[in-house]
Amino acid sequence: MCESVYGADRPLDITTFTDIVQVYSSGIAFIKRSPIIAVTSVSARSGIGNEWQLLDVNSYSIDIESNQVNFKSFDYWGSRFTRSQSMEAKITYTSGFDFTTTTQEVKNIKSICGRIVSYMNQKVAIGQSTVTDAVGFQSFVSTDSFLGIFLQPLAKYKPRG
Repeated sequence: MCESVYGADRPLDITTFTDIVQVYSSGIAFIKRSPIIAVTSVSARSGIGNEWQLLDVNSYSIDIESNQVNFKSFDYWGSRFTRSQSMEAKITYTSGFDFTTTTQEVKNIKSICGRIVSYMNQKVAIGQSTVTDAVGFQSFVSTDSFLGIFLQPLAKYKPRG
């Protein structure tokens, strides 16, 4: 459930991904998933169908807090390249959480997942549940709505568009 479309919509365990992302004319691109653990390769090309060129690690920098990749030069996009052309980067990286650690973020994710398991074990009616608000008023909500509310804190881990 935590990795479903209601939650993070991606694997939360440590996983390697390869994404093709747009590079803006300012020389900036964004990695789709966080937290970033490591970036193993970055390649660049201009225009669809052109060859990928593996970049040296000194030709870009990565801000792991914002997932932003800053390209330091446009030399690798070719001598006849203009910034109006389509620029893409192919980035291979590792993202996710080590659930054997006890960081606060891992504890929070485990707590959310534990509450979902507890809820699913107590659920009586398929398709609907009761929710009690702060003043004791009970109302019926669909399971989809309930899960969406419960898993909302994991939405920050959804991949960037």
